[in-house]
Amino acid sequence: MSPGGGKSGEEDGKNRRKERSLAELLADGEEQLRRAGVENPDVDARWLMADALGCPRTELALHLREPLADNCRKTWENGLARRRRRVPLQHILKKMPFAGVILAVDSRALIPRPETEELVELLVERLRTDPPRQILDLGTGSGACILALGTAFPHAALTACDRDRRALALARANGIRCGLAGRVRWRQSDWFSRLGGTWDLIVANPPYLSQKEWERCADEVRLFDPFHALVSEDDGLADGKRILADGVRFLRPGGLLAMEMGAGQGSQLRDFALDQGWGEVRVLRDLGGRDRFLLAAVPDEGRP
Repeated sequence: MSPGGGKSGEEDGKNRRKERSLAELLADGEEQLRRAGVENPDVDARWLMADALGCPRTELALHLREPLADNCRKTWENGLARRRRRVPLQHILKKMPFAGVILAVDSRALIPRPETEELVELLVERLRTDPPRQILDLGTGSGACILALGTAFPHAALTACDRDRRALALARANGIRCGLAGRVRWRQSDWFSRLGGTWDLIVANPPYLSQKEWERCADEVRLFDPFHALVSEDDGLADGKRILADGVRFLRPGGLLAMEMGAGQGSQLRDFALDQGWGEVRVLRDLGGRDRFLLAAVPDEGRP
C-alpha cells in the first residue's frame, strides 16, 4: 500500500494507465502538424520528440511504449506549437548538420539549403587533388560554406564576408562552434565592395528569387528567412550579375568561381559571364536535374 492509503494508490495507478505513450503522442503530434500544413509532419514530429528527450532520432524506437517524462513534456509541447505556426524546424532545434559541420541557425541568416550543400560537396570532390590555398565566401550568412570548405581543406586561408552584421555575428559564433574561429577573416562587405586581394576559390550563394517567386514560397521561407538573402532585382539576376561583373579581378590565374543560381538562370548568367571576360563558364545541374551551379574561370588558366 502506498503511503497515502489504498485509495490514493488506486488513483495513481489509474493515472499511470491513462498516460499516453510516446507512440501515441507522436501520432497525435503528426496529425496536428499535418492539419497545420507542414510538409513532412511525421519526420518533423520525430525530430521534435527526439529533441524533447535529448536523444538521437534513431533511438526513439526504443522508447515508443514509454510515457513522456514531465520534464520533457514542455519542450515537446512548445516545439509542436511553434512548428504548427510554421516556425522552421531548424529554428526550433537551433542547429543543423551541413556538409560535415554542425551549425547554429536562426532568423539572422538563411537556413542553408540542400542545393548549397551539393555545391560544397561538388567543390570538395573537384578540388581534392589540387586544394585551394585561399578561399573567399561571398554572402556567408550562417558561415555554412566557408566552415564546411575550411574543414575539408585544413591548410586553406579563409575569408568570409556579408553585408549584414547580424549574419556575421552568427557566422562567427559558428566558427567558434566548428573550431575554425582563428582561421577565418570575417569582413562586412556588400559582395566585393570592401574587399582587397585575390583568391584561388570564390564561392557565392547570392539571392536569386524574384519578388513573385518569393511570394509563392512556403510560410517557413517567407516569414522567417531574411528577405534580402532571398530576393534580388532584375527577376532574381541582379546580385549574380554583380558578382560576375566584379569577380574576374579577384580571382587568381587558375582559380575558380563557383556560384549557386536560380533554376532558370543558367543561360542568361553564362552569356553575361562570357561578356564580362570570363574565359570558361559551365552550368551544372543539381540532383533534381535543374541548372543550379555556375563555374567560371579567368581566361588564361581556366579550369571549370
